[in-house]
Amino acid sequence: MKLKITFLLAFLFVCNSTLFAQEIKIDRLEPEFWWTGFAETELQLLVYGEDMGDADVSLDYPGVHLKKMISTENPNYLFVYLDITGEAIPGTVPIQFTRGEESVTHEYQLRERRGSGNRHLGFDSSDVIYLLMPDRFANGDPSNDEIPGMIEGVNMDEPFARKGGDIKGITENLDYIRNLGMTAVWLNPIFENDMPYDYSRNAGFYHGYGATDMYKVDRRFGTNEDFKDMITKAHNLGLKVIMDKIHNHVGTHHWFIQDMPMQDWVHDQDKFGNTNYRTNTIMDPYASETDYNSTVKGWFVDEMPDLDQRNELLTDYLIQNTLWWIEYSGIDGIRMDTHPYPYHDYMAKWTNRVLQEYPDFNIVGEAWMPNISTTAWWQFQSPVSGDYNSHLPSVTDFPLHSAITAGLNEDPGWDTGLMKLYLTLGQDFLYKDPFLNVIFLDNHDLTRFMSSIGEDPDKFKLGLTFILTTRGIPQIYYGTEIMETGGIHDADKRKPFPGGWPGHEIDAFTAEGREELGKKRNLPIPDMYNYLQTLSKWREGREVIHSGKLTHFIPENDLYVYFRHNENESVMVILNGLDQKQQVDPARFEKRLKDFSRGRDVGSGKIIDISREFSIEALDAMVLELE
Repeated sequence: MKLKITFLLAFLFVCNSTLFAQEIKIDRLEPEFWWTGFAETELQLLVYGEDMGDADVSLDYPGVHLKKMISTENPNYLFVYLDITGEAIPGTVPIQFTRGEESVTHEYQLRERRGSGNRHLGFDSSDVIYLLMPDRFANGDPSNDEIPGMIEGVNMDEPFARKGGDIKGITENLDYIRNLGMTAVWLNPIFENDMPYDYSRNAGFYHGYGATDMYKVDRRFGTNEDFKDMITKAHNLGLKVIMDKIHNHVGTHHWFIQDMPMQDWVHDQDKFGNTNYRTNTIMDPYASETDYNSTVKGWFVDEMPDLDQRNELLTDYLIQNTLWWIEYSGIDGIRMDTHPYPYHDYMAKWTNRVLQEYPDFNIVGEAWMPNISTTAWWQFQSPVSGDYNSHLPSVTDFPLHSAITAGLNEDPGWDTGLMKLYLTLGQDFLYKDPFLNVIFLDNHDLTRFMSSIGEDPDKFKLGLTFILTTRGIPQIYYGTEIMETGGIHDADKRKPFPGGWPGHEIDAFTAEGREELGKKRNLPIPDMYNYLQTLSKWREGREVIHSGKLTHFIPENDLYVYFRHNENESVMVILNGLDQKQQVDPARFEKRLKDFSRGRDVGSGKIIDISREFSIEALDAMVLELE
């Protein structure tokens, strides 16, 4: 018996000694490198590896100081906070991790921040944004369609599966986008989304909104370097780049969801369920706590764990991830997905920090709100948000989008037809700066504009004319230029672009392909493409459209007339929403026309005599440069 006990003690001693001397292995350290020269000098390092929480940390580098170490309830995490002071110079910082008798030194790279140059330019009403979905735009490199170890590959027959679009496909077609007259390109998320396809409910993650690694480009799109090279080419062509980010949720297969640092990293789905999508509860003075919690704490869908931004470690992680991508890639702006769903105080903190570090940058928040006032609440220094300041420069103008589709489909009336546009713009006093609103006919979540107006080419032209000449920052969704249709299911809204894949019968990237597509669909696709191109290229050099005043007149007989004007230029826009030819009497617009006798129609090049009554065709638009 004594021999057995002695042997057991010896065995336990050996086991404990082995455990004590376990090799230190760092599986992840994020961010993998950083820069000197940030206004905020504190840097959080998330260090992940088996039992990393028990490690001690030391370093010796001029200008870099260890501030604190935070272990969590999960022993595999250690959060290390450094102070990168103004005295720190670029170089390699040796950070030593010690646990018992074992130690490992990590060579942490500090880089020098690059000057702005043609980076971080922001975007504003002088731009036209081209929105595209990377998986559905163009497949430039079929070799990355299937990646060993990644869950999903390409399935061209299944509408909700991946199609293989990638960064190379975008890069190869940047000339096409620029030649269309676009000045900025917004990509739906490019982060790793290694999520399974759910055949039971047609849920695919080709859209990119269920991130599984927030520091890596999805390998089926390419690499981080490919993304950076794409941005460099875009900038050289005169295209800005807007990155899509999500701080409300990640995917269930995200690496830190698989082994969470702590329980309050995400909200408890068992307690709060899925969101009610009622974002008006955030500013509703009578909202119940139950409804508010459902909005903010509920999961967006089952596959997207809802992040709890009240966790300060998570807050630092998310903010730093944003700054890392801006500095690393050189992007010019961010579109923040589901902007109202996280805690609004966190969103204000995040936005303010980004703009402090990059004052020329711009951010548009997806504020898919039920009306104008709740949308305006999210813009910086809003007249309707009370003491809350979001710091957010730009919001997505869903109320104007709704007014466009309704106005073009309704019969004219006291508050219907094109009167909808007039009445919606008449409430711009609720915004701090409505000229910074992003305006659109459709996007990746909405029915294609062509389908929403009954595939009527005349109404299509009216919509294009309006968003390219009214106030705000126009956004064109890929495929709009070829009058793409769809909208019953998400996959219908996100069809692969014709010509973006080897073997496509029609290549809509070419004039010949658009001609062929128009004949096949019996639509004036080449004419509409040329009209969009003409108007977009024209507005690029027109300060009067970018920042000129907007004066509009109450629509009569669904004839909506407005002017964009400044001290040097004046443009008259006429939209005829009636299915019949109408006369335009210049006497009604005398104060705006008194210095002009004629106008050149930008679309047709025709000269119009505006000194006397003139006509406009049924369901037609005119953009007159006044002379």
